[in-house]
Amino acid sequence: MGIIVSVTNQKGGVGKTVTVSSLAAALTQKGYKVLSIDLDPQRNLDVVAGKGLAIPLGDKSTKSMLDVLKGNCSLEDMIVPCGFGDLARASNLLSQWTGRHLITRSEYENFTIEEVCQLMSERYDQGWGTDDHKVLRSELSSVRKNYDFVLMDTNPSLTLLTINSLVAADYVLIPAFAEAASRDAITELWDTIKGLKAYNPDMRLKIAGILVTKFNARNRAAKKFVEVYERMAKRMGTIVFKQKIRQGVAVTEYLLSQQDLLKYDAYGNASLDYKSFANEFLTRINLMEEERSHG
Repeated sequence: MGIIVSVTNQKGGVGKTVTVSSLAAALTQKGYKVLSIDLDPQRNLDVVAGKGLAIPLGDKSTKSMLDVLKGNCSLEDMIVPCGFGDLARASNLLSQWTGRHLITRSEYENFTIEEVCQLMSERYDQGWGTDDHKVLRSELSSVRKNYDFVLMDTNPSLTLLTINSLVAADYVLIPAFAEAASRDAITELWDTIKGLKAYNPDMRLKIAGILVTKFNARNRAAKKFVEVYERMAKRMGTIVFKQKIRQGVAVTEYLLSQQDLLKYDAYGNASLDYKSFANEFLTRINLMEEERSHG
């Protein structure tokens, strides 16, 4: 059964998309079967998955994660192949999703008024809408068996989309770079996770670790922030990954190339770092899975 990983930080610009796409590419190169899920209306993950894959702005006919969350199609029905495995694409309209409607448009159009009223009454009695944070977990249950890893790229703020990602995941990977805003966002995310687990005791989520991105080893402030992250990680019961992702021009350019970083700049510092990180990530996940099995 596939291991589900949410790549999350409640701040933008920390490297979530490049981490998902690069890790997916590295794992795919190693022979693992990977599904990447775009939960960000900006659709940057889809852009770097290959030319022509990103769903155009305003397109309502192409099936996306919005349709999955609204119950208009299954996750399996909208997955497409891409440059780093398989991909479940986002729509720029994804931010409109605020939970399941008591009745869908197709139900309203195809049922009689009596049937619609009966269905709405039944769903209301069942507490329909109170488990909107579990919609993605339910959808993933039917496809995770087909993959070794499912990696989710999340939006940079705390929304129902982010909460769905965390509730559905086995592990969360937290990209962060050396600045106060990124540090504060980790604290906010930790508070969010603790709150979710308090009200959802069936959550499997564990923190895989903090990945330091845009790292400059010659910058004293950057080194200090790594020390801060290590203290934070200890309190959170996790680690800071030893491998850091170095700064590089390619990390800012690869998006325009519409391909993942490992294809765009295969021998650049950041690409080599992500390949090395993939090995450390696998070791970490295998260890955590072993601990889980004995726990």
